[in-house]
Amino acid sequence: MLNITPNHAQTKGLTELRNNWLTTRTFMVSAPTGSGKTGLAAFITDGFINSNKRVLFIAPYTVLIEQTVERFVQYGIDENLISIIWQKHRLYNPNKPIQIASADTLIRRELPTDVDLIIVDEAHLKRKKLLTYIKETTAKVIGLSGTPFATFLGHYYEKLIKPTSMKELIQLCELSPYEFYAPTKPNLDKVKSSNTIMGRDYNEDELGEIMGDADLVGNLVQNWLENGQNLPTICFCVNVKHANFVTLEFKKQGIKAEVMTANTPTDERRLIIQRFERGITKIIVNVGVLVAGFDSDVRCIIYARPTKSEIRWVQCIGRGLRTAQGKDKCIIFDHSGTVHRLGFPDDIEYNSLPNKDDGMKINLIQERKQVEKKPKECPSCKFMKPLGVYTCPKCGYEPLANEDVETDETRNIQKISKGKRVYSQIEKQSWWSQILYYQHQVAQTKGKLLSDGWCAHMYKSKFGVWPRNLNRCLQEISPEVRNFILSKQIAYAKSRSSTTSAQQKLSLATDELRGQNTNKISSLTARILEAKRAAERATA
Repeated sequence: MLNITPNHAQTKGLTELRNNWLTTRTFMVSAPTGSGKTGLAAFITDGFINSNKRVLFIAPYTVLIEQTVERFVQYGIDENLISIIWQKHRLYNPNKPIQIASADTLIRRELPTDVDLIIVDEAHLKRKKLLTYIKETTAKVIGLSGTPFATFLGHYYEKLIKPTSMKELIQLCELSPYEFYAPTKPNLDKVKSSNTIMGRDYNEDELGEIMGDADLVGNLVQNWLENGQNLPTICFCVNVKHANFVTLEFKKQGIKAEVMTANTPTDERRLIIQRFERGITKIIVNVGVLVAGFDSDVRCIIYARPTKSEIRWVQCIGRGLRTAQGKDKCIIFDHSGTVHRLGFPDDIEYNSLPNKDDGMKINLIQERKQVEKKPKECPSCKFMKPLGVYTCPKCGYEPLANEDVETDETRNIQKISKGKRVYSQIEKQSWWSQILYYQHQVAQTKGKLLSDGWCAHMYKSKFGVWPRNLNRCLQEISPEVRNFILSKQIAYAKSRSSTTSAQQKLSLATDELRGQNTNKISSLTARILEAKRAAERATA
């Protein structure tokens, strides 16, 4: 008997499974982030072993095996009943009723034939040997996925069960609401596509070259400093090179950021996550490893990995939607253009299992038949407005007819503008006191004098007005205010650099022109002298 009570999604899922159990062999349960799919698997497993039957649970990755065991034991399953199929693990025993293994481990071994139920976690991921196993076994099969969109699923799973959806969980406050902003939008017109484990997607090598551009990375960092509110953040990058570049740029600004990739050892991953949960690390910059099994309190997502895959998109954004104490929303900065391309993640739903192919030759994501309108970007503050919303709910901006987003075509960059949020006098006083504290701190530690005019301009860049009727009291500076000041200093340095570069180019052009004119004058003088000499010779 388990020590947990099923939530509404688990209860509906279990009921639908029971209602169809006698007539169906293979099921796909759509289980979004926050619905408790590991708990659902525990309820199903507990029922089977109580009937003296054997269960095989297949985790998507090796790193999630022990996490699954910990959850099962936490929910009340006896650890002595569990066997782990992984190297020479201490819990391995082929005679135990519960066998847990990763998909990567199983496809390199002879698959078990003496099980009564197979549970496949993250079943949308294509592994040909497992698909053949599902097709040929006589055991019952239950696939679990928050994104059952892969084109081959209908060939292997007979019944789709949808006990809940991401949209419903947000409405029930079991998932966090979100706000989308689109600070930058890269030009991907010339990027080719290739097949990936999550479907047809952009070629990563070409994508890495574009997203690793210094200007795009610089804007990513500057935007977070200015608008990220110092929230615990995860950043999704294209490849290791891109992730390292982003991490170094954050570190240059004094922000504690760490990289996590597929090659990061399991023990080191745990330490990184522990530092993140304790607030020591502010940002985890990752390459495809936080798309599953990551349940930490995330309040901001930087999405810098453009994708065509609805699976990748929904899985990644779902990492920021888990609820937590004091969390009112998740802020999402999309630097990839994906929200323009695929829309909001909770609007992506399928009511049947795709069956476009059998998954043996190609791996695609079936496009939804209905062409849906995508969210619209507010030209003023870059907030992504829901379908049908005219006036921006964040800044109140009302677009003109046929007004589109203005883009800097030379770099394909859209900059976040300030909205029209109304700040209280207490908030304004707090910011002014912290700016004055920064002025004092710089003078004490660096011996550098920042003028009162500098403080006033910094205040105006935040609130759009000069500081009036405010007290000159000091308040210890918060990370949010410090990051805002830092972002403005970066922007100023960039503008100075651009101006200097432009002046240098102008100077070189002027010198070149002068040189050309000098050469022309010298040539003309030589011709005049030669003509003069010729005339003298003719006269003589």
